Amino acid sequence: MIPIRHSLAALSALALGPFLAGVLLLRPTLRRGLAERFGRIPVDGTERIWIHASSVGEAKAACRLVGILEEAGHSVRASTSTLSGRSVFRRDRPGTPSNLAPFDHPWCVEAALLRGRPRLSVLIETELWPSWIAGCARRGVPVVVASGRLSDRSFPRYRRLRSLLGPTLRRIEAVGARTELDAERFVELGVPEARVRVTGDLKLDPPIDQPALAIDLIRALADVPVVVGGSTHAGEERALVESLEAAEKAGHAFVLVLAPRDIERAEAIADSCRARRRRVHLRSRLEGRHLVPGEILVLDTLGELPALYATASIAFVGGTLASIGGHNLVEPVHAGCPVLFGPHTQNVRKVVEILEIGGAGQRVVSSGDLEGAIIAAFEDPEACRVRGEIGREHLEAHRGSVLRTRQMIEEVLG
Repeated sequence: MIPIRHSLAALSALALGPFLAGVLLLRPTLRRGLAERFGRIPVDGTERIWIHASSVGEAKAACRLVGILEEAGHSVRASTSTLSGRSVFRRDRPGTPSNLAPFDHPWCVEAALLRGRPRLSVLIETELWPSWIAGCARRGVPVVVASGRLSDRSFPRYRRLRSLLGPTLRRIEAVGARTELDAERFVELGVPEARVRVTGDLKLDPPIDQPALAIDLIRALADVPVVVGGSTHAGEERALVESLEAAEKAGHAFVLVLAPRDIERAEAIADSCRARRRRVHLRSRLEGRHLVPGEILVLDTLGELPALYATASIAFVGGTLASIGGHNLVEPVHAGCPVLFGPHTQNVRKVVEILEIGGAGQRVVSSGDLEGAIIAAFEDPEACRVRGEIGREHLEAHRGSVLRTRQMIEEVLG
């Protein structure tokens, strides 16, 4: 079998070589991290749990799992398929080795496994790479799927390829599925039923404790209505300030908190708000002030946004009116805050589906829609409060998924 396997690998490399060269010529950005994609990661003398997540959303969800595994004494390595996903790991888990995943070709996989020496492989959601799974099996490395999902769109395709995928799926040691339906689908595709359980969705697991708001912020925002714009990008702050102006004309004033995605923009945002004759305060220079409706607070600090959501009547999450793909919609919902978001939500699609079904989240397609939604929230504050509670209840069903996933991983290691 080994000569046949190497022959097939050589033929596939020969066939794909010209295609890959063409792609790299047309898209130079793909050259970044190319050595890692060929399996040339730093040699690691420590056997680690290797967690692989596809891109940004999956990497963010995996960071909590990485943290709880490392707290339990496990050594971890992380990988993603995208540069942006790798950036998430390097920003949020700087002490954890992270790299781009190798191309799913036997030679690239073998190089990565030889250098990385995993003791267990964890694949987040649907990263079912046949060469990787086969390479792990050859080395006796168990493979686990965490937060496993098979969507309505992808499942029919996998089912058509069931005869080809069967050997790959039977090599999986354990599957922690998001839902009962996902679990049934993994079994239907060929994963032995005894290896499948429901652990929940890592992306939706509520935090153990709601972050506490700093004392000076409690004082600054006491007894005033608040609207938070979280993780905003250029253009979105202006839309929020215009919403404040429109709400004031409709008889509703509030303190607007702007939390730019890039805090280095805070000074420029403050200046642009002052140019609209607004009284603006930077978080780092709050100096014990008590804010009044109509004023704007710009966050130029890190880590305080989740707690601020709990003070808000309603929140807007950025990267959604700007064509970015969306940022963390879960944080305001966990805080019981109803949330608004724009049309660009491809990075947070699953959360948006849950929020729209339950009515806890509302899509706005323009700055005018944003103004109307904020005014409506103040005209019926009780309905707005109920929406926030509905959202929190919908996500509560996923509580404990990180802990259940850690338990599954430790059972396989044991």
